[in-house]
Amino acid sequence: MKILIAYLAKPRYGGWVTFTAHLHRGLRDAGYEPILVKVGNRTEKQLRNFGRKIHYRNLSATDLLSVSKGIPTIIAAMDKHHHDVANQMLKAGVPIVIHDPTELKPEVVAQVKNANVVVIRDFMMKHLPHATMIHHPYAPKRPARSTDRKPAVALSRIDFDKHTELIVQANQKLVTPIDVYGFCNSMYAHFKLEEVDPDWKRNYHGTFDADDLYAATRLATGYERVVDMSAIKGDGGGTQYTFLEAIDAGASLILNRDWNPQGLLRDYAHTAGTADELAELCERSMPDRSAIGNEILKVHDARNIAGSFYKVVTR
Repeated sequence: MKILIAYLAKPRYGGWVTFTAHLHRGLRDAGYEPILVKVGNRTEKQLRNFGRKIHYRNLSATDLLSVSKGIPTIIAAMDKHHHDVANQMLKAGVPIVIHDPTELKPEVVAQVKNANVVVIRDFMMKHLPHATMIHHPYAPKRPARSTDRKPAVALSRIDFDKHTELIVQANQKLVTPIDVYGFCNSMYAHFKLEEVDPDWKRNYHGTFDADDLYAATRLATGYERVVDMSAIKGDGGGTQYTFLEAIDAGASLILNRDWNPQGLLRDYAHTAGTADELAELCERSMPDRSAIGNEILKVHDARNIAGSFYKVVTR
């Protein structure tokens, strides 16, 4: 049973890419045959590296439209550079995944108003009440934890909406600082982080191996806590992939209070609203909440929810 996954976007890092990789793996593990494609200037025979041990083919817009009529297809992500081809696919009934409210620009709202839409967090239903809600997929790895764990690590992008400045401020107070990994927005680092601490990079250790879907998860096994200070206007409450990676690694989780975690995530995570509170949590003993973490991973298990995605693309 073939399923075409159309990645209609340029980013090579972040939630869209991680979602696409876990969806691909979940479908594969459940016995489907996922085929990942992007739009190029022309259709190519050779496969290209998507990272995360996944390959894709470039198809021309014309060929993608033609192929999607014969193979069940889902648009995993769409950016502003691909609205034209996506609009034609949506009119033909191809479903699209909308990940969070930041994607809902006026032109996108108009495009998806009468489309077959999938959302991956419950609260998105208030923005798109006609959508189908399917939890975003995560294929758990459950790697062994290190016996010699450091206090804390940050694994998300270094950017305005990730509020890495709170982590940099907390590091000025900690004896053992929070190690920082992830793709860095150089403009944010220059104008925000260097203002807080010109030497903030002494605790920065670069990005992950793009060909390893579980690089962040494995890294987290060497830490007691994973810190994610994300706070995005109009977003929050549910899980992000860095949260699931932390849980999969057996690490405790510290979130921004403004994220306002809900449900099982609220029971699993600790929250901080200031750098002082974050520093204090990084030094406090954390209770074992692994049973709650197991329940969260079950909800998002990519293999178990692959059938839900298949139903969407074949209805």
